[in-house]
Parts: sequence; structure tokens; C-alpha cells
Amino acid sequence: MTAPADTWPAQDGAADRSFFGHPKGLGYLLGAEGGFAFAYYGLQTMLTLYMTQALLKPGQVEHVWGFSAYRGILQHLYGPLTPLGIASQTFGLSQSLLYALPLAGGFIADRWLGQRRAVMLGFVMLTAAFALLVAGPTFLVALLLMILGVGLVKTSMIGQIGRLYGAGDDRRTRAFGLYLIALNTGSLIAPLVAGTLGERLGWTYGLTALASGMAAGALCYRLGRRHMPRDVMLTRHEGAVKAPPLRPRDLRIVGVLLVLIVLNGVFIGIYNQAWNVLPVWAEAHVERHILGFLAPVTWLATLDGLLTVLGTALAVRLWTAQDRGPAAPSEIRRITIGAALAVAAFAVLALGAWLGRPGPGGLGMTPLISVAGFFLLIDFATPWSDTVTLTVVSRDAPATVNTTMIGVYYLLIGVGNFMTGFLGGYADRMTMPAFWGLHGAILGAALLVLLAFGAAMRRGLRD
Repeated sequence: MTAPADTWPAQDGAADRSFFGHPKGLGYLLGAEGGFAFAYYGLQTMLTLYMTQALLKPGQVEHVWGFSAYRGILQHLYGPLTPLGIASQTFGLSQSLLYALPLAGGFIADRWLGQRRAVMLGFVMLTAAFALLVAGPTFLVALLLMILGVGLVKTSMIGQIGRLYGAGDDRRTRAFGLYLIALNTGSLIAPLVAGTLGERLGWTYGLTALASGMAAGALCYRLGRRHMPRDVMLTRHEGAVKAPPLRPRDLRIVGVLLVLIVLNGVFIGIYNQAWNVLPVWAEAHVERHILGFLAPVTWLATLDGLLTVLGTALAVRLWTAQDRGPAAPSEIRRITIGAALAVAAFAVLALGAWLGRPGPGGLGMTPLISVAGFFLLIDFATPWSDTVTLTVVSRDAPATVNTTMIGVYYLLIGVGNFMTGFLGGYADRMTMPAFWGLHGAILGAALLVLLAFGAAMRRGLRD
């Protein structure tokens, strides 16, 4: 039967504080996310290197199942491709699908499988995918399984985090901050462990390490499965709660959430330029000497990961203090703060590029402190913008479409990644101060939307 409105959705861990003040299920979800992130983001950093240095070498590529047909399709679409071109197109295609498929995964979880079954099935597929990656000839099969598995896991795990808490429970936002820390910890460790093994001992060792991480994440989730929220679905199965139909007020809430998701997609699309154009520019135009030592440009990835963890930890502490006070800021205001920090970050980067311009009055090289300041501000903005948006979507999306809305959130991140590439095409047509200023201006437009319509969006969510 349909759950009554005043108890919807069922929050199975609302009174549980056994995991450092949070429901016990959160601890298992954080552990599962850490293992998932270790494998997923570790492969993201290794995929192109692995393909160009091992998989696509003569004597190996001939043994990859279906590769001749796959290469033919790519070359039909993009013209003749070198091994690097094939690797790059494979990376881009897989990343696009990895962000698009969670929408389908959310739809399936909402209507047929339920979140717990969807996550468990997804982890089984992902563990098998990474095992097949180690084998080599099954590379394309592994990528397909990985895309399908991620689509099932990502949306449902996030939806479960949100549904551990009752309505108005201020711990939810902090829980998503802890989720971001778990994700970044896994992704920060992966290049140091799996990447080092792959480059020093051989890619099989690195891929085996990633497969072990994914298996550990799957085991962690399986051990904590009984502590997860009950499944919420449109169809019935044992132990599930049937979702109520959408009402007019639900449609208003969905409208507000879609605006927030679009704005967050813009933030992600602009932020990701830090890993598209910025490293290439920094290699030649940023002064990276520290006490006579030339810091590798790849160290910026380590700086980004550390600052994201630090910024999120500080944000969680501040949110805890604010939520205990009489007038805690709304999530819309917190997202607005994140947008303002992001605008400031690109302003600092544009100023640094202007100071480092060649010719009269310029330093010739952009000071490293400018890039460090950019990462400090943008990484501190991430929990306020991205994490809080995810919190609001998981909490306020109507139960009938809750997991599907999280899939829409990931789909818009995929659109943001497309925007990253589109804007990156202007890097060689503009001066770098203007290029970074353009990104700041786009974020400034998003900030103006939040300032102009924030009050109306708060009312829409309160309805």
C-alpha cells in the first residue's frame, strides 16, 4: 500500500547515532564509496597511459576481443587515429557514458530493483569488470560492464545516504561532506598506490590493486546492507515501500531542483577546466620553482585533493556549529556562498595570468601563489556548491523520482564536462587573462541567478 504522506519517505536510520553521531549505515556507505573511488578514479588517471603504453602496442592489441570492429567505428566517426587518438577517444567516450548512465540506473532502481539490489548488482558488475581489465583481451567487455555497473551504483548509494535521515535532520548535509571526504581520500590514494605499481612494476599490478579496491568496496556494502534504508519503488517487492504518485507541489519542488542541478552542472563544467587547459598552460607559463626545485605540474592534482579534503572538513565543522545555532543558513544560501568562492577563484587565476603576461609590466611567468590561491578557493567552494546541491536533491526530490533525480544530477555533470571541452577550444584564441576571466564571468552569471531567485527557490522547497 502507499505510505501516508506524513511518514514519507521512510527514514530507517533517523534515530541512529552509533557511527560518530550518524546512522551506522553511513559508515558502511563511506567505506563502500572509498573502495569504489579508489578503483574508479584510479583507473581514470591510468586509462590513457595503460592503453598507449601496453594495451595498444603491437603484439597485444591484436588479442583484444572486438578491437578491430571498435577501431573501425571510431575511425569512421573521427577519421584516421593514432594509438593516442584511440586512447583519448576511448577515455572521452567512456567518461561521457559513465555520467549519462546513472540516470538510467536511477530509473531502474526507482521502478524495479530498489536501491539496495541496484547497488549490490552494480558492485558485482564492477568487481567483474576490473577483474576482466587485468586479463587484457577482455578490455572492451570490462569497459561495458563498468559503465553499466557505475550507472547502478552511483545514484542509489547517494540516495541511500540522504534517506538515512529524517525530515529536517541537520546531519544530512554533514553526511554528504563526509561522503566527499571518503571519495577524495580514495581518489587521492589510488594514483600513489595503483599508479606507482603500474608504472614501476607493470600495469597488471596496478590494475590488480584497483580490482582489489573495488572488491573491498563491494564487501563493505554487503556487510552493511541490513543497515541501509528500505527500498522505495513504484512496483512492489518484499520489504519495499510503494511510492506515492507525484502531486502538484512535487512538480514545483522538481522544478527548483532542476534549476539547482543546472547551476551545479555549470560549476562543475567550469571547475573541470583545472584538469583540461590549466595543466598545459601551467607547464609552460607558471613559475613552479620552490627553493630551487622545479615542482612537477602533476603535483597540482595532489594539491587539489588535499585542499578538497581540508575544505570539506572545515565546512562540515562550520555547518555543525551553524546548525546548533538559532538561525542556520539555508542550503540555497550555502550554495550561493560556494558560487561566490568559485567566482573569486577564477578572478585570482585571471589576475595571476595578467601578472605573468610577457612584455612591459609583466613578470613573464605567472606566480605559483596565484595557482595555489585558485585551488584553495575552488576546492573550498566545492562542498558549499556541489555537496550541498547533492544534499538538497537527495532530501527533497519526491520519493517517486528520488533516485532518478540523482541520475539527472550526474547527467548534468556530463553536460558540464562537454562544456569544459567546448570552452577549452578558446584557449588558443584568447589571452589567458581573458580566458580565465570568461570562466569567472560564467560563474558570476550563475551567482546572479542565485542572488535574484534564491528566496523564491527557498519558498519552493519549503512548500
